Amino acid sequence: MKLRKRPKWVYVVLSVLLLALFFAVWLGSDSDTAQKKSGEAKPVKAHVVFEDAERMANIKVVEPKHKPAGAKLSERHGIAIILDDVGYDLKALRRALAFSWPMAISILPDAPHARKAAVLAHEAGHAVMLHMPMEPLNPRYQKQMDDSFIRVGMNREQVRALMLNALIRIPFVEGVNNHMGSRLSALAEPMRWVMQVCREQKLFFVDSRTNKGSVAAQLAQEAGLRWGERRVFLDDSVQPEKLRQSWRMARKRLARNGFVIVIAHPHKQSLDFLAHLSEQDKAAIVPLKGLLFPAAKPVAHGHSAVSRR
Repeated sequence: MKLRKRPKWVYVVLSVLLLALFFAVWLGSDSDTAQKKSGEAKPVKAHVVFEDAERMANIKVVEPKHKPAGAKLSERHGIAIILDDVGYDLKALRRALAFSWPMAISILPDAPHARKAAVLAHEAGHAVMLHMPMEPLNPRYQKQMDDSFIRVGMNREQVRALMLNALIRIPFVEGVNNHMGSRLSALAEPMRWVMQVCREQKLFFVDSRTNKGSVAAQLAQEAGLRWGERRVFLDDSVQPEKLRQSWRMARKRLARNGFVIVIAHPHKQSLDFLAHLSEQDKAAIVPLKGLLFPAAKPVAHGHSAVSRR
């Protein structure tokens, strides 16, 4: 029995189908390999970039004593000046407000020209602060305390009432720092009450650090406030060499940490000194709010790291 021959076109079709199948398998395999390589390369590259950024951040900036969560230290640069004890001498204040660089004006609530000083500072575009009187350690300064001072032994409602009364006297307040307070600022409980009022009123807090044992900055951070710490007093002494020495210290802290908060007072000698700063120094002075640490998530009352004294 003779076998019937198949038409040639059948073999052509089968050959084409086999070739198509072969190329489909080969291309699919090559595509998978390329996809795997691409997928493996991305995380390696990202990891290298992250490590480089982290290393550079560590080189650029020295961290402060209290580092809040989420603080971008590299964005803080410059010298901020707070002018304390304002509200007595409007002529001195007007001279300070005429300077070409920014500063924060911190006003005593019982000063005779407290309200007028706040209006002048606000109209000049400067931040207004409440310079809240708090009990000092030095007996000589304790004798100077008046009814505006927060004293050791006061309860929460008394502290709150004093703070709110002070804020009523001074309009446009954006933040608070302590006047004196070397005794009170070392005690956790009254300072926690101060920070609660600041949080309610949406105010920042700057620790004047009149006591090395102050807990004010830490409690401001725990309360979820924007906060800062004074690092240089310009005019503990108004002798020319002492003023120059204090400013040199501010420059050193600027060079080392990238930023520094300086407190000065409206003494004639202090204003004379500031008026004759070099152009380079003037250019380094920035608004206080730009050097504050951002508000972090408040710490629950029962979990504070500060012990009561």
